[in-house]
Amino acid sequence: MKKDSGTMKEVAERCTRFDSCCHGSCGCHNSSKEESVSCINCSHYNPENVCDLDLYREIVENHNL
Repeated sequence: MKKDSGTMKEVAERCTRFDSCCHGSCGCHNSSKEESVSCINCSHYNPENVCDLDLYREIVENHNL
């Protein structure tokens, strides 16, 4: 599964559970309003580069990214 910066931005823009590290505490919100949206800026993206909510693969597959 590709995890380049462009794909991680597209996934984050489509993710309804995106929570930027700045907000924390899972104050999930509409990611499309953020300027620097990316999975790497999400509180659910762990140090092993995996979405703790397991949404990355689902979003990539559902949106043909």
